[in-house]
Amino acid sequence: MQTSTCSIANNESKDSVSRTCKPSLPPLYFKEQSTFPLCSELETNILSFLTWGDYARLAPVHSCLSNIVEDAAEQSTEAKYTLAQSLLKGENGLAVNPTLAMKYLLELAGVQVNMEKFDPAYEEMETITENENGATAIAAMRQLASCYLHGNGVEIDQNTGLAWLQQAYRHGDLDCAHVTAVIYEYGKYGVEVDIYLAAKWFHGAARAGNVESMAEYAMCLELGCGVEQSDEEALDWYQKAAELGDATSNYSVGEWFESARGGLPQSDTEAVLWYFKAASMGDEDSKMALKRLNAIARIIVPGWASTLNV
Repeated sequence: MQTSTCSIANNESKDSVSRTCKPSLPPLYFKEQSTFPLCSELETNILSFLTWGDYARLAPVHSCLSNIVEDAAEQSTEAKYTLAQSLLKGENGLAVNPTLAMKYLLELAGVQVNMEKFDPAYEEMETITENENGATAIAAMRQLASCYLHGNGVEIDQNTGLAWLQQAYRHGDLDCAHVTAVIYEYGKYGVEVDIYLAAKWFHGAARAGNVESMAEYAMCLELGCGVEQSDEEALDWYQKAAELGDATSNYSVGEWFESARGGLPQSDTEAVLWYFKAASMGDEDSKMALKRLNAIARIIVPGWASTLNV
């Protein structure tokens, strides 16, 4: 099957929570601490320039500042998430403290992890519940999954890690179904390979709209890997993924037109059109196929070679 490049926690393109925002306190925080007057310049600049490490160093200065790090974390869910990330990685002036990071992540998740096995069929997605922290809560769930799967701050526990991925999926992170499928497919993080569960999660993610899973599930159907073999269903999913821009699926549809599979009529003309779409996305196999069918390709897509710099 195709090699996946998915990651669990640090997927910057999908995680809407900023990992670089600085902690913040309301402007009146220090003024309310009447026993510790601050100069006006510090009052003016503190929101813009302090890091978590600066807050931590201020804590011993006066008793009214003893909880300054915790107070800063409570100003917003984004701030608390940034603090948790800083504690996991030892960033923003803080020492690594995964135990405290886990505490904050669990608070942000706002739910207890459900260890029961879950069927990712799209028909059951009405069970997704809303969390008041929204994207931050989901990001925390994904990070918790990563911590359990990697043993960061806790003992390695694959079942709990998978359960947190499942929890994030049920709260709206549909890509977690694809990540789960890849884990079962390749036996990542010490999880036992299970092609049946992999196919089930690819199917769930495909039904939810994940293009990579559409292509993977099509391949499962084509090969009979974890599901009953079906050329017709495989073609259906390849076409869906192709229409959404998956290059390898465009190649597969072209290949099936060329060989008359899945109930398609044999058509080199259609095959060339699908190969050209895939080749335009950079698919090398499609470029080779166009060279092989050049006699037809140069008629159907004039100048295809120069267009693709082949």
